[in-house]
Amino acid sequence: MKVLYIEDNARLAELVRKNLVSSSFVVDLVSNLEEAGTSLLVHNYDAAILDLNLPDGDGIEFLKKIRSKNNNIPVLILTANNNFETKIKGLDFGADDFLTKPFKHEELVARLKALLRRPREVFTDISNIKNISFNHNTYELMINKKAVPLSKRESQVLEIFIKKYNKVVTKSELEEKNYESSKEINSNPIEVSLHRLRKVLSENQSNLEIKNLRGIGYILK
Repeated sequence: MKVLYIEDNARLAELVRKNLVSSSFVVDLVSNLEEAGTSLLVHNYDAAILDLNLPDGDGIEFLKKIRSKNNNIPVLILTANNNFETKIKGLDFGADDFLTKPFKHEELVARLKALLRRPREVFTDISNIKNISFNHNTYELMINKKAVPLSKRESQVLEIFIKKYNKVVTKSELEEKNYESSKEINSNPIEVSLHRLRKVLSENQSNLEIKNLRGIGYILK
């Protein structure tokens, strides 16, 4: 597993690098954001460890920039800044985890491994496909730049289709994503939501439609 570590404190960086190498990670060290940006363009990393206060800029702004380019590398912020607002800001702009200094090596390794077990998805607050726009934070749907109201379940179902645009979504997947594990699954609300979504897309002249693939599932295309 190859990790990019962005840290300007040379002593700390080398200590962390040695500890990660001892835990079977391959680590590239860079001390500024310019080098980090170049490394991300040249190499394919499994994860990145990012300090915030770097000599040539703010780590959160750097994170925001790479996420805007649809770079979905798992990022763990590692910083001495334990301010609550900073933590929330970092997570909001696309960090996958946040760990403050001082820390135990075992915790850093455990958190990295947890990140690497997660499926990768492109991070974005808003998805724009054809003539629709969907905000994943507010669940707001826009078609032809006009707000279109949806129920909570309809928004949740639509989000699944948008995340898997042009890919098959099975009925069981829709049911699993929309029910707590402790609740009995009922497919009828899903069918109602699908009917409503098809109607909404059609009536608002969307360039997208949800198609039924008999015996397989559904697809948004």
